[in-house]
Amino acid sequence: MAAEPRTHERVAVIDLGAASAGAGTTPGAGSRRGHGFADVTQTLEAAIVAAGLDPVIGDGVEDALAGRDLARDAVQLAAAIAEAQRAFGELKCGDVTPATEQAIGLAAARQAAGYPVPELPRALTYVLLCTDRENRFDAALTAARALRALGGSPEVPASVWAKYPDADAVANREIVELDVDTEVPGAAIWIDFRTAGTSPLHVALPAGDHVLAAAAGTRRGWAAGTAVRTQKAVHIPLADLASPWSEVAQRVAGWNGKLPAPAELGWVLARVHARIALVRHGDTIEAWGQVGRSEAPHLLGGDDGVAPVGEVARVLGLVTDRIRTWNDHAPDPDRPLLVDTTGASRARRDEGEKPTKWWVYAAIAGAAAIGGAIIFVHDNASDRQRVELHYP
Repeated sequence: MAAEPRTHERVAVIDLGAASAGAGTTPGAGSRRGHGFADVTQTLEAAIVAAGLDPVIGDGVEDALAGRDLARDAVQLAAAIAEAQRAFGELKCGDVTPATEQAIGLAAARQAAGYPVPELPRALTYVLLCTDRENRFDAALTAARALRALGGSPEVPASVWAKYPDADAVANREIVELDVDTEVPGAAIWIDFRTAGTSPLHVALPAGDHVLAAAAGTRRGWAAGTAVRTQKAVHIPLADLASPWSEVAQRVAGWNGKLPAPAELGWVLARVHARIALVRHGDTIEAWGQVGRSEAPHLLGGDDGVAPVGEVARVLGLVTDRIRTWNDHAPDPDRPLLVDTTGASRARRDEGEKPTKWWVYAAIAGAAAIGGAIIFVHDNASDRQRVELHYP
């Protein structure tokens, strides 16, 4: 049997969360994802493709449709940590270093912006263990100090901690004065994972390696290097790292796991350029759609458009049928028809065929007579004449 031709109609999968949040719920504002979220989403997206439709995916829009405002650097940070973990597991410390440097810088910038950064101690753990393995004492000591300041790590053996005691980081070290600025005045400045002030900022740092981070709204950046007397200033470039779907994510998160008003749903569909939404809440899905932007979305097929996730193929069959109807400009089965009553139309037609009532002619004749009288009186009038006309 030949497969249905693809319509390339876009279908947005909107996730309103599980029926009840469990231990697997990801922390963070607007996030209701559990461990099974990705599996359910992938199942629905695969079913959409199998039905000849196109799921709305790419550039983080899937997270936004689940109410997660995932910034660009969050994806970059996850990738850097994954690479560092892979290299560390393969005992390739040469590959661990560039991945952890990237992860530490991104995490520091997100920390300055107020985000939780559990990735930061993980990255520092990899740095400490690798530098210890390679007998790079100064680098390992710097990593150990930073990791202690963040609360330590259970992955670091006690024997490693013992090699790098918590000594005074400033003692017997040259102090370097430094001016730190950003293109946005007032940006929050963090140095070595501690808040330091706002830009422009003048600080005195011990000579050695440091990580500087800055954030202002959705813009943030970082710089890392060695503080030396010859360098008097550091400029931290800031990039706007907001997700392109941030507004959609915030709107969906604001629904608090409840099905929104049709107008709200229509707003989201317009932003992602789709006419169809597959709304998931708990183990249930609902198919909503709209012929065009001039009308609000409606539930497709009534009760037939609501089903368990396991019946997604049947629901998408209904969706495909509605799309075909819309594209053929046929009446939408889900919308009431506007019908002119034949009785009223016939009554108006019959009324037009009846003879004109006698009083219509009388009114016309009376008006003509009055007009003639006015003309006659006007032609024969003098300054002393007065004419009064009385008529019903």
